[in-house]
Amino acid sequence: MRYRRAVLLAGLVVLALLGGTTSAVGQPPLTPAGERQLLYDDGASYPRVIRLEHNGAANGRVLASVGTTDGSALGVIMESTDGGTTFQQVGNIADPDGANGRGMCCGTLFELPSPVGDLPEGTLLWAGTFGYKVPEADRHTKQRLWFSRDLGRTWTFRSDIYTSPNQYNGWEPDLSVAADGQLVAHFSDESDKPDHDQKLVRMRSADGITWTDYTETVKNADFFVRPGMAGVRKLADGRYFLVYEVCNLDEPMCSIYFRTSADGWDYGDPLDLGTSVRTEDGKWVRHTPTITVSSTGAIILVAEMLVNADGSKAEGNGKTLLVNENDGAGPWREIPAPVEVPSPDNHGCMNFSPALLASPDGSSVLQIATDVVDGVCHAFYATGPIPPA
Repeated sequence: MRYRRAVLLAGLVVLALLGGTTSAVGQPPLTPAGERQLLYDDGASYPRVIRLEHNGAANGRVLASVGTTDGSALGVIMESTDGGTTFQQVGNIADPDGANGRGMCCGTLFELPSPVGDLPEGTLLWAGTFGYKVPEADRHTKQRLWFSRDLGRTWTFRSDIYTSPNQYNGWEPDLSVAADGQLVAHFSDESDKPDHDQKLVRMRSADGITWTDYTETVKNADFFVRPGMAGVRKLADGRYFLVYEVCNLDEPMCSIYFRTSADGWDYGDPLDLGTSVRTEDGKWVRHTPTITVSSTGAIILVAEMLVNADGSKAEGNGKTLLVNENDGAGPWREIPAPVEVPSPDNHGCMNFSPALLASPDGSSVLQIATDVVDGVCHAFYATGPIPPA
């Protein structure tokens, strides 16, 4: 989380909407270039998207979440029963810790692949950051967890994952289940001052209620270097792929790194910044990375900006995804992004923390990205091909 993010982040607060849908699921048609579709009518930020895989007859439905930007502090749950061709709102998350201007941001959406405590396989989880706008004298930012057992229609508060011990914020929780079955939450932590301006940390829970083992994941000896915005997905061989940004390493920008874990908990020496993402000709991506792993084993990565080797904006900036078929090793290749965002440049909305979801057969990818229209940050979606290497 960089300091500028506070201007775009909105809240999420617990009101459930009921909605009926069918379970028919199809392969989405490819969206013609430039024909992005509006996901949610009002302002939105931090889109996330998953496909259900542990919910029986509902498997194949695509669920997306966004945070509102109008001050209502809502997490909005959208559903597609046609593979991502159309979406309808089915639920809200309204956390009182984000209400009345307290501040909410950075929501994440996750489906349990196995039981955690009394939460059965297929339970939907949503986590976000709350309280970052509270005056410093009273501020203790929280990472908070909610769950749904009815496909996102209604939501129940589960636990505080972590509460900052001082006035400094935490940000951007991301959820995964480790090989031992425990729920893991990665997040960015600013509370370790004066040693670190920000670092990536993780905690784990056997039941989604009690969280233990606060552990550093990525940090740097330089106070100003800020690892953040973790995202975890499992690779085809069962390893866990962790992607994140590292800000202020060489300049006041954020480049993208990754590392892997055999068990989803041990990610190695936290002082090791990991492996940077580069193309054959030296291009690299900046800010807010997210990934999806296709059924073919390809890792598809999106970030806010694409730049040339010298740091100048690349021709494909705002309209390019990167793909790697070798578990991240070696150069990444460029493919067209389904959602084009004109010339993002470290802006608080344009292509900020977009989301990806590969199709079941690995031939295409659904993207959700934000862009400013008439002064409002909106979320748009489209599906495009994943051309073979």
